[in-house]
Amino acid sequence: MEAILDKHDAATNQRRFNALWPRPASTTPSSTIHLFKEIQAKRQAEDENFQPLNVACVFSPPADGNRDIAQLQEDLPQELADNRKEPNKKKEALAAIIADYNARYGTNFDLVTFDGYYQDIQQRIKDQKYPNRDLPHEKKIDLTIVVDMLLTGFDSQYLNTLYVDKNLKHHGLIQAFSRTNRVLNDAKPYGNILDFRAQKAAVDEAITLFSGEAGERAREIWLVDPAPVVAEKFKEAVAAARGRSCSRRGSNAGPRRWRTSRATRPAPPSSSASRRCSACAPSSTSTPTSTPETRRTVEQGMPEDDLRAFRGVYLDLAQDLKARQGKSADPNDPLEQLDFEFVLFDSALIDYDYIMKLIARFSEKGPRSRR
Repeated sequence: MEAILDKHDAATNQRRFNALWPRPASTTPSSTIHLFKEIQAKRQAEDENFQPLNVACVFSPPADGNRDIAQLQEDLPQELADNRKEPNKKKEALAAIIADYNARYGTNFDLVTFDGYYQDIQQRIKDQKYPNRDLPHEKKIDLTIVVDMLLTGFDSQYLNTLYVDKNLKHHGLIQAFSRTNRVLNDAKPYGNILDFRAQKAAVDEAITLFSGEAGERAREIWLVDPAPVVAEKFKEAVAAARGRSCSRRGSNAGPRRWRTSRATRPAPPSSSASRRCSACAPSSTSTPTSTPETRRTVEQGMPEDDLRAFRGVYLDLAQDLKARQGKSADPNDPLEQLDFEFVLFDSALIDYDYIMKLIARFSEKGPRSRR
């Protein structure tokens, strides 16, 4: 709990996003939420600037003939097993949790209306998308303690962190981790996993199994380097970007606006280095593994204004050179080997409306003959 409170703001980009905390059995979340309240009250007494996290908890009650809950538990093996042992104790614990939730949010749920309670929690997690000026912080949920619920089938772009305090493996591990990786924009290029169970072997096994790759290649597909490693890569990219600019422009270390001609060949190092700088910067400063030292490395290495300038140079040059590709008869032309990355500079919401517009646009073109 202390570690979560210490790392939560960094992990969630100063609470722009929220988190799930899976626990091993239904009895533990019920006691955890009360202890968490005590620890936060102590911190608030010691520091008047401390802002407590809004903590919720959800696990399914014994079905007791309720078909909806019984059907729900078909996908919740841990909760189903828990509810076969001391079912009355589970009911009492969950009833107390719901009562605490009602007091916090002004709702009126109980065990009979459990489905409404569950839906309300999901909606408040998703409501994280609204700025506090539009929806006050006290109406949202920062952290939700769970057993099995919400670890499969639940998606929210503003959920970015998982505090893992239960053993996971194979499909269940991939499903749980994937709750955090709905890419939003450059503020959320990945999800954060803080593992309190030292499950590196289980993680490696799962990503190897489900990526179809082995060893380090599998980790490269799924996992981001720790912040100190990325900070070192950022320093190297900054040196390359500034070094190229300095060599062309004397002591001026800023980006150069390149002018290209038909004779232009591979992008100058400042351009590829700019891409690396953009990729490394957020990974170095906004993860739970980042430290004040790594954040200073990034901030001192390249101020935000300079980083934007280098991004602009890269984008201008990349668009120019990309427009020239496909026009050479020489298959070995270096220009044809360039691979440009624009995802660092733009984002799109891929939803139902977006997909239907694409389908309509492509269907209007009619059938095309295959070559």
